[in-house]
Amino acid sequence: MELTCNRTIVTLVTMALTAALGVLLMFLGCALTFPGDRPAQDVNWWGIFVVLFYILSPIPLAISRKLSSEDYLSPESNSLVKEVSYFISACIVVGGFGLPIVLARRAVVSFYGGPFSVISGLFSHVQIQAGAAGLIGGANIFVFGTVYSYFVFFAKEDDSDWNGF
Repeated sequence: MELTCNRTIVTLVTMALTAALGVLLMFLGCALTFPGDRPAQDVNWWGIFVVLFYILSPIPLAISRKLSSEDYLSPESNSLVKEVSYFISACIVVGGFGLPIVLARRAVVSFYGGPFSVISGLFSHVQIQAGAAGLIGGANIFVFGTVYSYFVFFAKEDDSDWNGF
């Protein structure tokens, strides 16, 4: 008996596994304590806010895909819409990688004087451990890689691969 697999099914399963691995790393980064950082009772979940970046990153790409499939755009504006969506998505991804780094460096960086002293006082407890930032950074690689691979694999407009269902 010969086992045959559809390329689409294998790709979807691979993307699901990599996204699940990324989410697992993110939860481990938030839940675990690391030696030398802080006591165990100070474990916090501020790193979970990176999920907002996971949700926001594919939105500009989906909007540009929808707009580029419409007939009312000229080829020049179609290219412009795609490039702007790539830029916005890249900014969101950089923010997703930057948030854990900034939260891990919060104990080192403090603002003195001016309006920043009030803001710094409000968010003085917002900090994550350096090991947590590393795990969340690894999670970002898996999750953002999954989002990227989805848009690369399903870039074609026709749905001919889904006719088998």
